[in-house]
Amino acid sequence: MGIKQFNGEWVSQEDRVLFRFNTHENQEFSFWLTRRMVQALLQGSQQLSVHHLQKTHAPHVAQAVQAFQQQTVAQQVTFRDGYEAAADKPLGEHALLVVGLVMNQHDDHTHIEFQLLTGQRVNLNLPPTVLQLLVTLLHKLQDNAAWGVGVAAADVGAPAPDLALPPKLH
Repeated sequence: MGIKQFNGEWVSQEDRVLFRFNTHENQEFSFWLTRRMVQALLQGSQQLSVHHLQKTHAPHVAQAVQAFQQQTVAQQVTFRDGYEAAADKPLGEHALLVVGLVMNQHDDHTHIEFQLLTGQRVNLNLPPTVLQLLVTLLHKLQDNAAWGVGVAAADVGAPAPDLALPPKLH
């Protein structure tokens, strides 16, 4: 599935991010991301990027390169283009709550699995440039929400957040 556009907005009444993307196959997916999921996406993306860069750079250099790359994208991206809704919505008209994430890296692509409240899973395989755009959007949205979950370079060594599905209560 090739991603064409991302879109997001912080919805204050929900205190969640409404995250949508459409594909080159004219499909659209909509999700609710909680503060915890945005934080996990930001931290996981940074950790995976730095880990990948450490294959060819010393750890402190890898952190600096990752920060520079992300800063460059953030300075160049504009959020002015209108979002084009797609006709086909395989998961339905309404956004679904993301309750868990699995992130890993294969070569230079980042694989993200969104685990939904419905039990469904949606998988993305993002090249570095698309991942950096996603991270830039998420940083902007968490800033709008005043969540304070942006990632600083010092956080790279911190343990990854627990992204497992929460236990079910009866």
